[in-house]
Amino acid sequence: MQKALIIQIGMGLLVGGAVGALLGYFGKCSTGTCPLTANPYRGAFVGALMGGVLAFSSTSAGTRAEPSAAGQVALHIDSVADFERDVLDATVPVLVDFYSNSCPPCRALAPTIEELAEEYEGRAVVCKVNVEKVGELARRYGIQGIPTVVFFNQGQETRRLVGLRPKSAYTSVLNQLVG
Repeated sequence: MQKALIIQIGMGLLVGGAVGALLGYFGKCSTGTCPLTANPYRGAFVGALMGGVLAFSSTSAGTRAEPSAAGQVALHIDSVADFERDVLDATVPVLVDFYSNSCPPCRALAPTIEELAEEYEGRAVVCKVNVEKVGELARRYGIQGIPTVVFFNQGQETRRLVGLRPKSAYTSVLNQLVG
């Protein structure tokens, strides 16, 4: 991921610098005060600076609103159809984390959910449902507070934990369902 970021910013610098140099060469400013068109050197510098900033701002490292999918194991449910297929029709136990990005306890629980997804991979499915995106599921299952973690086995709800809990609370329930 670091290498891809460096390559993307480097390309932004090169392309921005080339465009700036061309503007500086062909777009001569009559007063000589325009940063891009005063001369090719100044144009290349300003263009490279703008290209680098634009390349960085378009990467996932430039925003923090939603975590990138890279490195995530938990399955993100984006629709009712996905939920029915991945949760209700699952042949193994399922942990579903109902969360919101604007909820501090939900953000605190997120690393634990990812750890559980890794630890139980192949034995259980770990899913995340953003209640702001798929509100119909939150209403269907009576989610009134978040984070709420609901456990399913053979399409039926077996247990529900509301609020932020220690990892051991989730592993205890999963071990009962898996074992």
